[in-house]
Amino acid sequence: MPVRNLDSRTDRRGALRLLRLLLAVSVALPLVLFAGIGWRERWEAQDEAERNSSKNALILHEHVLKVFDTMSQVLDRVDERIHGRSWREIAESEPLHRYLKTLEGELEQIGAIGLTDPDGFVRNSSLVFPARNSYIGDRADFREQREQDSGLLIAGPVVDPTSGKPSFGISRRRSGPGGPDGSFDGMIAAIVDPDYFASFYRRIIGTEGESIALIRDDGAMLMRFPTLDPTRPNATLPTLPADRGLRAEIRRQPDEGIFHTGNSIVQGLERVFAYKRVGAFPIYVVYGLDGTQVTRSWWRNMALDAAFVAPATLALALLAWLAYSRAASENAAVQRWAEEVRNRERLEEALRQSQKMEALGQLTGGVAHDFNNLLTAALANLHLLARHLPADGQRFLAGARTALERAEKLTRQLLSFSRQDAVNPTVVDLGDSLRRMADLLERSVRADVVLEWDIAPEPMAVAVDQVQLEMAVLNLVLNARDAMPGGGRIRIAAAPIGTGPIAAALSPQPRTVRIEVSDSGAGMPPDVMARAFDPFFTTKGVGKGTGLGLSMVYGFARQSGGSATIDSRPGEGTHVCIDLPLTDARPEEPAPLPAAPVADIRPLRILVVEDNPLVLMATVEGLTQEGFSVETAEDGVTALALLETDRNFDLVVSDVVMPGGVSGIDLARHIREHWPQLRVLLASGYSPESLATMGADTASVLAKPFTPDQLAARIRSLTRTGQGGGAADGIR
Repeated sequence: MPVRNLDSRTDRRGALRLLRLLLAVSVALPLVLFAGIGWRERWEAQDEAERNSSKNALILHEHVLKVFDTMSQVLDRVDERIHGRSWREIAESEPLHRYLKTLEGELEQIGAIGLTDPDGFVRNSSLVFPARNSYIGDRADFREQREQDSGLLIAGPVVDPTSGKPSFGISRRRSGPGGPDGSFDGMIAAIVDPDYFASFYRRIIGTEGESIALIRDDGAMLMRFPTLDPTRPNATLPTLPADRGLRAEIRRQPDEGIFHTGNSIVQGLERVFAYKRVGAFPIYVVYGLDGTQVTRSWWRNMALDAAFVAPATLALALLAWLAYSRAASENAAVQRWAEEVRNRERLEEALRQSQKMEALGQLTGGVAHDFNNLLTAALANLHLLARHLPADGQRFLAGARTALERAEKLTRQLLSFSRQDAVNPTVVDLGDSLRRMADLLERSVRADVVLEWDIAPEPMAVAVDQVQLEMAVLNLVLNARDAMPGGGRIRIAAAPIGTGPIAAALSPQPRTVRIEVSDSGAGMPPDVMARAFDPFFTTKGVGKGTGLGLSMVYGFARQSGGSATIDSRPGEGTHVCIDLPLTDARPEEPAPLPAAPVADIRPLRILVVEDNPLVLMATVEGLTQEGFSVETAEDGVTALALLETDRNFDLVVSDVVMPGGVSGIDLARHIREHWPQLRVLLASGYSPESLATMGADTASVLAKPFTPDQLAARIRSLTRTGQGGGAADGIR
C-alpha cells in the first residue's frame, strides 16, 4: 500500500498555507454568522413579544367582557325584583337585603350591590340592613344617570366599601313608568371586587415585568395589577394624558393595537403595550410587558447560539492540526485494518475448530453407541456361557468380563465427550404455566414496576421444557425491569395465533401460540437490537449481565420448534415475541398412586424391540432362561404393528436408536398415548443423561451394556412396583 510522504517541503508549505487560511476562516466566518443571527433573533424576539402581548390582551378582553355581561344580568334581575315597589317598601324589605347578599356571595366579581332613590340616598344594599341612607347624589355616575338614561354605565375609579381598595362600579337606571324617556326613579349600582380581578390576573401573569390595567376612554385608570406602589395598595390611580402615549395611539386605532414606549407615563420604563376595547363599553383592557424581558429573552437565545458557534469555531481552528495528523491517522487506520484481518482469521479458525469438534462429537457419539451394542451382546453371551462352563473355565470368563468392563468405561467417557444438551419437552398448558409464575415474577420486579397480564382463557397445549419456559419468561421480565430504572409497566400476554379455517387456508404452517413480553423502558437503538440475541452480548456493566439471557430465550424457542423476535425503538420500549407450535396432545395428569401388587404366578410376557441381531439374540436367550415369555420386533414400526393386534404384554423393552423412522422414544410416546397401561423400559448405548435431553425418563432407562440378570431384575422391579404409571416410564 503506498504511503503519502508528509515530510516533503512542498507538502509542508501547502499544509501551512491551508492552516493559516483555516485559522482566518475559523475567526471571521463565525463572527459574521453570529452577528447576522443576532440581528435576526432580535427582531424575532420583538415579534414574539408582540404576538404574546396581543394574545394575552385578547384573553383579558374576553374575561372582562364576560364580567360585564354577568354584571348587566345581575342588575337586570335586581330591577325585576323591585319592580312596582315603593322606595319605602324597598328600604324596609329585609328579604330584599338577603337576596342582594346572596347575589354578592354567588358571584365573586361583585363587591357590593346598592339601590339608590331619586334623591341620591342608598335605601337598601348587600352590606348592612337597614341601610344607613348614605348619600351618593354628588357622584358623577349618579348625576349622569339622573340627567339621562345612560344604559349600563361604567363609573370610577371608586373605593370598594369592604376593602378600601380602588375599584369601579357598574350602574343602570331603575325601570319606571314611561320607559327610558320617563322620569328618573333611582339607580341600581354594583361595585366590582378588586380582589377578584387581582386573583385572576395573578394566574395570567407569568414573568416579572408584566402588568394589566383597565382604562376608560377618558384616560381614567379603573384598575391595575400589580399595584404601582406595593407599600400603598389603596393609593389613587392616575389618569393618562390625552395628547400623547397610549391614549394618542388609541385615538389612532380605536379597537385594538400594539404600542411601544421608551419611557412609559406610569413607571418611566421601556414597555410594550397591547390593548383592546371591551365590546361596546368605553373601556380598554391593556397588557404591558417590560422591554427588559424582551432583551433578556434575546440574550438567552444569543447565549444558546454562542454555545453552538464556539464549538464550530474550535472545530475550524483544529483543521490545521488535522492536516498535520492526517498521515498518522491513515497509518493508524491501516494498523486497525490489519488487526481486524488478524481477528477475522482467528475467528474463522475458531469456527473451523468448533465445526470440527461438533463433527467429532457426532462421530464419537455414533461410534460409542454402536460399540455399546457390541459390548451388550458380548456381555450377555459371556453371562449365558458362564452357566454352562465348568468351574475351572470361569477364570477365563472373568478375564474377558474385566476387559469388557474397561471397554464399557471407555464408551462412557466417549459419550460424555459427545453429549449435547437439548430440551426436555413435556406437554403443558401454557396459560396455567404462566399464571403459576405470577408470584415469582411479582417478587422479581421492584415496587415501581407494574406487571400487566393478558392470558387467553382457552387451553394452549405446547410441548416444551417447563424449566426452560419459566427461565425464558423470567429472563425477559428481568431484562424489562432493568430497562426501566425509574419504574414503568411490563405486559405479559399469551394467545393463539393462526387459528380458524381462513387462517389455516392462508398459511400452511402449523397453529402456534405467542408469548409477548413488552415494557415501557428506554428501548434499543437499531445496532443493539440487531445483536440482542447474540450469545455473550450485553449492554449492562461488568458483573451485571452475562449476555446469555436473550440468547437462551432464542435457543429455547428454536429447540421447541418455534421462533423468537424482538422489536424495539429508543424511547418506545421493547417488545419480545416467542412463537411456539400448539400440540393436540393433552397435558399429563398426575400419576395415580400405585395399587397394591396382586400375586401373579404366570410368566411375564415381554416384547423386545431391537434392531441389532447380536443384542436381540443374547437378550431373548437371557430373558427366556430367566423365566420370561418373550416376543421380538426388529424395529419400532414392526413393534407398533404387532401391538395393534396383540397388546397382552406386561412390558416392552426397546432400543432407542432404530431404523424405520420410529425411535424407541417415539415408540414409548405412542404407547403412552394409545395404551397407557403398558409399561416401557428403554435400553440404549447412550447415557441416561443424554437420553433425558431427548425426552426419556432416566428412572426407566437401562444403559447398555447390561447382562441378562440385570435386565431381568429391572423388569421385575418395574412390574412389581408399577413404577412410573405405564408408558410414562419410558418418556416424560
